[in-house]
Amino acid sequence: MGDYVLVLSTTDKNLHNFVSKRIVDSGQTVSQFDHPEITGHAAFIIATPKELIRKEAEGWGFLKRDEKGYKREYLDAQHDLFEPPYTSQGKVKSLFSPSEASYITHELLKRVKINEVPDFFPRSKSGVHPSDSMILALERVEMVKCWPLHCSVEERGVAWQLGPLKRSSCDHIEHYFGSNVSLYFAWLTNYIVWLIMPAVAGFAVFVYHYIHPEINVDNSLVSPIYTFLIIIWGVLFVNSWDRKCASHVCDWGINQVKWRQEVRSGYVGRKRISPVTGMPERYFDPKERLFRYCISACVTLFMLVLAFSVMVISLNLQGYIHKFSYSKNYLLYPTISWLCDEGQYLDPTGKGPMPFVLLYIPVIFHVVIIQVLNKIYQVVAINLTNWENHRSPTQHENALYVKRFFFEAFDCYIALFYLAFIENDIVLLRRELVSLYTVDSIRRLATETIIPHLTRKVTRAISKEEENTNCNERIGKDYDKDHYEQFDDYLEMIIQIGYVTLFAGAFPLAAPLSIICNVLELYSDVFKLTYITRRPIVHRITNIGVWSLLVKGIVLLSVFTNLYIFCFTSEQLMTLAPSLFEVIPLEAEEALKSGSDHVHVIADGAGMIVATVMMSLEHVILFMVAVIWITAPDTTPSVDDEIARREYSKFLATHGTGSVGGISLMSMDNTTLKDLTTTVEETATEDARLKSS
Repeated sequence: MGDYVLVLSTTDKNLHNFVSKRIVDSGQTVSQFDHPEITGHAAFIIATPKELIRKEAEGWGFLKRDEKGYKREYLDAQHDLFEPPYTSQGKVKSLFSPSEASYITHELLKRVKINEVPDFFPRSKSGVHPSDSMILALERVEMVKCWPLHCSVEERGVAWQLGPLKRSSCDHIEHYFGSNVSLYFAWLTNYIVWLIMPAVAGFAVFVYHYIHPEINVDNSLVSPIYTFLIIIWGVLFVNSWDRKCASHVCDWGINQVKWRQEVRSGYVGRKRISPVTGMPERYFDPKERLFRYCISACVTLFMLVLAFSVMVISLNLQGYIHKFSYSKNYLLYPTISWLCDEGQYLDPTGKGPMPFVLLYIPVIFHVVIIQVLNKIYQVVAINLTNWENHRSPTQHENALYVKRFFFEAFDCYIALFYLAFIENDIVLLRRELVSLYTVDSIRRLATETIIPHLTRKVTRAISKEEENTNCNERIGKDYDKDHYEQFDDYLEMIIQIGYVTLFAGAFPLAAPLSIICNVLELYSDVFKLTYITRRPIVHRITNIGVWSLLVKGIVLLSVFTNLYIFCFTSEQLMTLAPSLFEVIPLEAEEALKSGSDHVHVIADGAGMIVATVMMSLEHVILFMVAVIWITAPDTTPSVDDEIARREYSKFLATHGTGSVGGISLMSMDNTTLKDLTTTVEETATEDARLKSS
């Protein structure tokens, strides 16, 4: 249930025996096997006995459900008083889920020390110490691969069979994969549900504009209302997820222990005594890491300049930058922009040769180049983050995710920001936004839905065979599978939230289309985890980490972007206050390039008034956002009560005493304690009756 596969990239028999003996000495069982697809390596199956799992579960403070239905810390001496999770599958009900057993097995592996460093043991860059973890030391020199082995098809396929949108699906995913995976699906499911409201509103705006063709996104007074709703929706969505996340973590019984900080395999540093635990540990000076941050920022800035150059070329090829545009002096490249002139190959009006084919080449070129640059920067970001030498895997992942997110978000949004804030052209902004969203959605559906669907037909036959294959053959299949990369799943959704919120009025159909894409994405991701990739390592996390902060940042940024579009880019404010603006008609050629026969500019002496209107609206909306985030609780009362009850139960279990109303329970005689218990039970029954009525 929690078995691990460990592959040593060496043929040294002494190292094989050393690794095997040290693991066996820790209490785990080791069996070596040979497989034709894993030649030239030593492969082991690591298993943890049930008795050791029970002992470690008590040490880690796992919460299990007792006979009364309450969750409290597990005690091995009271093993029979706890009930198995309802998500357990098969004939044998196990008290510990596959994710919990896998987590304990991995933690035990990381705790296996070298003790005495033999001559044949590989040396890392920072040296090897007897107190080092053997597995982390081998990972540091890239001589070992370790991953949890998949359970039976029946055990892992429950979430796929139920359907990812079922309420209990996230519980089954946590039961098998752990909270680091299940929280993503819980977040995505919550996002899909919350998209229903803006989807209905966005579709209504689209129908309104369709019924009134004289009204468009440029001069519509419905769009500002929809934009305001989207901003408030984003704020409420962020707050709702905080409560939902706390509820899930409470139901799954996951506690966050701050002092138990994992050490990353690539972490190097000098030896010192930990001021927290008093044990030897590696230490790296934060001042040196700050210097490395600066170097990383410079390298990233250089890559962003490359991405900006690609954006400029793309906008020239699409005809968005021309001799009439605001940026004609420094971003216009006539050597390529002539392709967009009237009658030429890439004429955006469709008057060139093969308009239904050549017209979309610049957009496809932009998306493809973005993907290439993202792949290049992915390698650069990994190397930079490794060089920064973060201690824990969480710190390492957050630093890596922030780098990659800002770079890839810059690639996706920079053209839209240019059209909205430099060109001040909402018509071109809408056109580019629809093009990027459509091409990106098609790419996602093709690579993450259609291809996996075709793969599933082949996998169905394979999965039926896996039920009858032995462990050795299953390991061979696992060895060829890809590692599960969660970053791309989160990134696509966060970028999509930007499409929905940052330029809400320009593309109201983004929300309803996103629901369709996200439902397909949800099923595709569950299938990918179940059948296509290796089983990921379990991490017992209590939140989605830096992704939640990034969503909050996008929601706050949407306040400024949408207000600027309302006041300057579009004619929405001009429709309400025409005296503040002047309308300048455009010549035929210029109107053809701009997609409009006129432009609006701020009237003489009205600039201060327009700026004041924008700043006033900004302060009002930000004040509303602050009020919602400050006053709305992060957890529900039921979660607060459950956490308090667990703390109280832990106190009683630890100290064997407690008090009610200032009266010590230990000082009460049996009669008084019995009367108090009866009173508490009667009060609880009365509360339940009142709630039901």
